[in-house]
Amino acid sequence: MQDTPGAPVPATLIDELTGIGLPARLLHEFLAAHHFAEDNRVPAVDAWFARATAGLPEPMTGQLAHWTTVRLHGHPHPPRSRPRSAVTVHHQLHFALPVLARLADAGIRDLTGVTPGQLREHLAACRLTGADHTHTASGLRAVFTLLHAHRIIGRNPAVHLRVGTPAQTIPLPADTAPIRQALTDPNPARAAVTALLAFHALRADEIRHLTLADAGGLGDGRLHLPGRTVPVAEPVRTRLTAYLAHRTRRWPHTANRHFFITVRTALSTTPVSRPWLYRHYPASSHLLRGDRIIDEAQAAGGVARMICELFGLSIQAATRYIVTGNFPAV
Repeated sequence: MQDTPGAPVPATLIDELTGIGLPARLLHEFLAAHHFAEDNRVPAVDAWFARATAGLPEPMTGQLAHWTTVRLHGHPHPPRSRPRSAVTVHHQLHFALPVLARLADAGIRDLTGVTPGQLREHLAACRLTGADHTHTASGLRAVFTLLHAHRIIGRNPAVHLRVGTPAQTIPLPADTAPIRQALTDPNPARAAVTALLAFHALRADEIRHLTLADAGGLGDGRLHLPGRTVPVAEPVRTRLTAYLAHRTRRWPHTANRHFFITVRTALSTTPVSRPWLYRHYPASSHLLRGDRIIDEAQAAGGVARMICELFGLSIQAATRYIVTGNFPAV
């Protein structure tokens, strides 16, 4: 019984139900949908920040805490900035921390006193190359630029720091044997997911968030995605129809509108998880998607506009596949 009947239920209290074998996640989703749950859990990025900066001195830790708060929640007043995702904040600080730790070990406790020469010296001492150097220099610039804009530090020592560009990778052809095997897999979900990836190069999030309404045009050979309509190849249509029949037989009364569902998501309205999707891939999704786009670039004679419309790419992204196939960018 609640001490205050009618008050929102703390999420930490709901999580304790897992200890007695009850579905805490589903209960939390239900209560949250009815505005009856209070999420009092410590965000994962905050817990990571506390662990990652535990060895740094003050006031450096406080300065980084200010940076993290502004990046996560944005700043509505000058200097204005938009909120960034926890993934972006984690990525930038994760790469910047080794250099910041070296500065702390050298006796620099306050980021206000860091000079451009010291920053370059300790960055060079990390002996980073390629993408690691690019991500680290970019993370340092993000940290010092924001702190300077908020007048936490007097000058920005990273303003002239050379970031460089990550090395461009060349899309490689995929091994067709595991793809053919997955397309004939008795598991209809695996066959359908592979077909969408191998024939139409759908992104992971496009597959996860595909809805029954999006697939409503299968009878006419169309798949409706945000911003574009994909003409469905007959092998894909066959496998999607087979999965849909399997879905209807197994979960006839589910309220989940997503095309792909599992035993867990059939009881909710959430999409399938990324790990579930990755387990149904016959190989790396990036490899399969790249292989399919290259194949289409060859068939289209390197016409960039056609590649953009088929796969939802920008001209710059499409050029990467056209250059790989040695076609002129049109």
